[in-house]
Amino acid sequence: MATAEETTPFFGQHQGTSYWSRLKTKTLLLRTLFVAVVVAGLAGGVWVLQGWKPIGNDLSRDFSSLQGYCKDTLSIQPEEYIERQKKLSKLLLESNTSALIVEPGPSMMYYANIAWSLTERPFLVVLRPDSSLPTGINMTVVTPMFEATRAEEALKRARLPKAIQPTLVQWIEDHSPYDAVLLALGGSVDSPVFVDKDIRMFVYDGIRQAVSKHHHQDVQMAPRLIRSLRMVKSPAEIDILRCANHATLASLKLVRSYVVPGMTEGDVAKMMTDALAVAGLDETWVVALVDENAAFPHGDPGNEKKVTKDSTVLIDTGGRLLGYQADITRTFFLSERGHNQTIEDAWYSVRRAQDNVLNQSRAGDSCAEVDLYARHTIEQAGFGPYFTHRLGHGIGEEMHEEPYMNQGNHVQLLEPGMTFSVEPGIYITGEFGIRLEDIVVVNQQGKLEVLTGGLAQNPWSL
Repeated sequence: MATAEETTPFFGQHQGTSYWSRLKTKTLLLRTLFVAVVVAGLAGGVWVLQGWKPIGNDLSRDFSSLQGYCKDTLSIQPEEYIERQKKLSKLLLESNTSALIVEPGPSMMYYANIAWSLTERPFLVVLRPDSSLPTGINMTVVTPMFEATRAEEALKRARLPKAIQPTLVQWIEDHSPYDAVLLALGGSVDSPVFVDKDIRMFVYDGIRQAVSKHHHQDVQMAPRLIRSLRMVKSPAEIDILRCANHATLASLKLVRSYVVPGMTEGDVAKMMTDALAVAGLDETWVVALVDENAAFPHGDPGNEKKVTKDSTVLIDTGGRLLGYQADITRTFFLSERGHNQTIEDAWYSVRRAQDNVLNQSRAGDSCAEVDLYARHTIEQAGFGPYFTHRLGHGIGEEMHEEPYMNQGNHVQLLEPGMTFSVEPGIYITGEFGIRLEDIVVVNQQGKLEVLTGGLAQNPWSL
């Protein structure tokens, strides 16, 4: 016989509608919870696959304080091109030279403010001394015929003053462009022709053959005397360089405040690029190196490092403002003071080398002497073999241009208006690299003035 327990229904007779409603609700909640767990798991998996970033490593930083940093800085004004051409005319006459010929690039921008791309078809500006003209220069643009309209538009955009009245000489593609150069030279060439130092070999050779064949004159690279015109900057150029480098340092300082452990070198470079763009610079670039990777002065060590709580970080960065360049390097520590005394000693040795250059250098010093002011300081600190490059380079329209501060450059002397980098460094392979870089100008008193707004104070304050 079945017991009472066995005959009792599993769900008792007393269970009513309310019970089933409660059961239904509980089941629905369990299902909802299950779906939520699955969705969260999938989302987490996607997050991991996309690349985990540590907490606090959001690269969307606030750089709004950099907006309009150089809004009051003026571009090179039209009247300045008159002075440039007058100075060129004087030097060409003094050196008994028929003309200076330039290709697209910094020198064409400097004398003619024409922006043009290099191609296999020669596009040239011929600058010939002519005392009958207001600037002392007859300026002729040699262009492929099919590009003549674009050349005319480029001249309009150049906004040259009325005192400069360039002419166009066109060449047809089944004829030699160098016959057009002879026309631009005025028919009679009774003295050598200078070409810009950056002219391409095939263009130089074409000009040389044409001038030699028809006029029996030589074609030479422009000498140091001519090149010095671009080395010595005007007040307007110095103002642009000053703001470009101030803006770069301000951007670097802001980025420094956001660098935290867990970031990669790429993360740091991305932040720096974003900051420079907000500050108004274009054609920006960044080299961000961590710890032993910084022993590669220009980077590219082959493996990307992550920042740790004790890292040494080197950022070399810059960009262009109104056609002029910025270039700054800072090396800073995330570690506490005393973490690695050797690296700290190296940092302060590099900083003292900068100080010695600023305190010792004067107009009239050779570029070799300037280099040695820094090099001797680092040698005295015991790091001499690890300072493996020149002290610095000129800067202006180009990132690296004359004059070059190296211990073999005894010929070039400092002059007021010259701008260059002071960037001593110490690099110990497999361990660390330290570099500090600031841009300076030789002022009218013959002393060096910092254009970056100030040297780094210590490895923790930029």
